[in-house]
Amino acid sequence: MISFPEAIRLIESSAAESEIVSVPLEHSSGKILREKILADRDYPPFNRATMDGFALRSQGFSKDRIYSYKRELHAGESFSLEEGEETIRIMTGAPVPEGFDLVIKVEDSTDLGNSDGKRQVRFDTDKTSSFSNIAIRGEDLKNGEEILSEGTRISSSIFSLLASLGRSRIQISKLPKVRIISTGNEIVGLEETPKPWQIRDSNSYSIRSLLQKYDISPISIVRVGDDLSQLEKAVLEGLDSDILILSGGVSMGNLDLVPKVLEGNGVREIFHKVRIKPGKPIWFGMKGRQAVFGLPGNPFSVQVCFRIFVESYIRKFLCLPTESSLLLPFSGERKKKNQLTEFFPVRLEKKQTTVLTENKNNGSGDIRAGIFSDGLAVQFSEKEKVQEGELLEFYPWN
Repeated sequence: MISFPEAIRLIESSAAESEIVSVPLEHSSGKILREKILADRDYPPFNRATMDGFALRSQGFSKDRIYSYKRELHAGESFSLEEGEETIRIMTGAPVPEGFDLVIKVEDSTDLGNSDGKRQVRFDTDKTSSFSNIAIRGEDLKNGEEILSEGTRISSSIFSLLASLGRSRIQISKLPKVRIISTGNEIVGLEETPKPWQIRDSNSYSIRSLLQKYDISPISIVRVGDDLSQLEKAVLEGLDSDILILSGGVSMGNLDLVPKVLEGNGVREIFHKVRIKPGKPIWFGMKGRQAVFGLPGNPFSVQVCFRIFVESYIRKFLCLPTESSLLLPFSGERKKKNQLTEFFPVRLEKKQTTVLTENKNNGSGDIRAGIFSDGLAVQFSEKEKVQEGELLEFYPWN
């Protein structure tokens, strides 16, 4: 039986890498970038007015002088200065004409009316240094500068940036094909009325829901009993996927057939059992580029093992960076009597600062265990007791 960190290391080192596909920009939101993104020109591409006001030269400026102007410049327009032109009215976003290096905002001006067909204006400000109220060409980005690296998730702000760069097509990680097998004689479908010794299949729904975090939809969900031939048939069909996830049948009972069937179908065991609670019986193996996870059958164990182990594989597969847990203070005290690393559900509460508060439950079989929790806190194997205010690693569900 291996440790939690060793299990993560083995999962990440075993992970296959997703194919790279090119998609239209409109289909890239939420996906994982698989190319470097460079600036296609300077940003801003011109000296841009950041205020509505007046553009002029800073050299020789005087508050006691009356300035004349006859033209206005708006965003989306451009013109060159005429000989003798000392100022222009300019709007936010417009390019500042070459020769001018100062924009005085309209609030710092006084309109003096017309004279000889020109408008008259006086300024009342001392903020007249060169390039005041001007975004200088290239101050945000230089042409050819790297903006985004491979492995970046395309959020709404990045989606907008890619549009600004004129990127009509984007290279992304192809999502994995995932199949789910829920096992156990005690499992029945949602539409069935369970007998007193049976339970409804919630695990396949949990896994499907957890996959949505990465925009993944399983291509099949199968439910089989603890029957060798049924399980072999389901596994054989499931092994055409990138990731096969089974729940149940990985412990030490006579009908825990999953490891035997997987190995009989050429899946190489990487590890079986990790020193954690819940989820100790977890099984992980590979067949070529195909990953197989055998998760324990208890509902909360499935949720924990998916969040900690399956997600680690998915992130590596998609070329996302390794996830770092958060460190937050714990509210209360917690003891354990074993040498296992325990993952337990917590909710975020705002006191003087944000703290983790444990969601009490009756173990991994409690169908309410994860309800209203915000994620998982970790009490490592060597830590017998957690004190008030102690920092714990925290893995949010989302």
